Amino acid sequence: MIGRVRALIPHKISYDRLFHFGGALASRGMEAGGKFGLYMLAAHMMGATSSGLFFLCLTWVNLCSTAARMGLERAMSRHLAAELAIGHGHAARKALVTGVGWIAVASAAAAVGTALIAAPLALHVFRLPELAYPLAVSALILVPQTLAFALGFALIGLHRPVMGQMVQSALPPVLSLLALVAGLTELTTVLIVYAGSYALCCLLGLACIAWDWRHAMVDRVVEAPETPIEPLPSLWVTARPFLVIELVQVTLLSVPVLMLGMFADPAAVSAFSIVSRITMLINTMLVSIAMIAAPGFASHHRRREFAALRNLERQTRMVAMVLCLPVILGMVVFAHPLLGLMASDLPGAAAALYVLSIAQVVNVALPTQDMMLSMTGHGALLRRLNLQQLIVCCVLSALLIPLFTMMGAAVVSTICLIQGRVSFALAVRRVLPELSAAK
Repeated sequence: MIGRVRALIPHKISYDRLFHFGGALASRGMEAGGKFGLYMLAAHMMGATSSGLFFLCLTWVNLCSTAARMGLERAMSRHLAAELAIGHGHAARKALVTGVGWIAVASAAAAVGTALIAAPLALHVFRLPELAYPLAVSALILVPQTLAFALGFALIGLHRPVMGQMVQSALPPVLSLLALVAGLTELTTVLIVYAGSYALCCLLGLACIAWDWRHAMVDRVVEAPETPIEPLPSLWVTARPFLVIELVQVTLLSVPVLMLGMFADPAAVSAFSIVSRITMLINTMLVSIAMIAAPGFASHHRRREFAALRNLERQTRMVAMVLCLPVILGMVVFAHPLLGLMASDLPGAAAALYVLSIAQVVNVALPTQDMMLSMTGHGALLRRLNLQQLIVCCVLSALLIPLFTMMGAAVVSTICLIQGRVSFALAVRRVLPELSAAK
């Protein structure tokens, strides 16, 4: 029995990797604390109606921002890590400029489009006339948020995952929380502050990349691996499946909220949004862990170092289980006090949290399989699996949410998350059999 337990413990975790895990989790802890405080104060200080509109605006912005990135951010991260692993600094620079340039253009177009359709969207889709002006103001968030995510993924590809995650998501909720504490509780003001916080993140990300441009992204002579290196496809070829993947992933999070907005009042939307975001804090931690491993996945796979790749996957899985399972337990045990603290303990809210927690247990057990597929050149397969999730999500949302509102949305989200995690894990076993053979 002792031997079996020891076999599950990852060996030779480097101090450098431990430092990255610790730093990334600290940045995600900062993000989680900022989001928790933001959601709590938004519910208390803005009121149920305004906070519901706030979450609808953020959901729409996240959906548009994902579309504007076109999958280029993940492709760019993979290309940067893979090219630098074999000393191709000039190719890494080209991937960075191409990715960030096209994302900037697309995000500007998305912002203009959101401002133009805000009124008809509010009137005819959500049937909430009061949503029109805040939704138009939220267009200001689109360009800085989209660029911040792109720059964050670029830093991850440059083996700076801690700074990448700070730029992507740690600072904006903290700065927005400070605005609420300062008394800026009017909905449009909070949205403007949110946009400004992402703009500051963009400046920080650009400063870090400017340093790496001169010191890291240069051609170098590195030791060649034993097996021949396969050339990478173009950035657009790599990005093509990622566009669908990113859209599907944000749609899976957005459809239950948007559908609930059509069949329930803003207070119910606010309550479910808060419940969903509480459990998604587990996702926040898992994404942090996966992003630490992402450049290693790309580098080891490019150099055909399958034993190292397998060891890295085991390390991330064990870290995820050790850190996240106690948090899930705490959410379940203290569900009612937690929701009461956030003024969201509506009838059915705690039950929805319990259901969503089931999905997070599966999520923790299989945390990095989608990142493994995306960073090892299996984006097309990942896209197909994500589309299967989307079909299930749309069908179940149409059937369950009109009938069961909040609980229906929770069941839909849980089924789709479990479906994805299991299918990703089975796919990794099928397309990377070398990992099972690696010792």
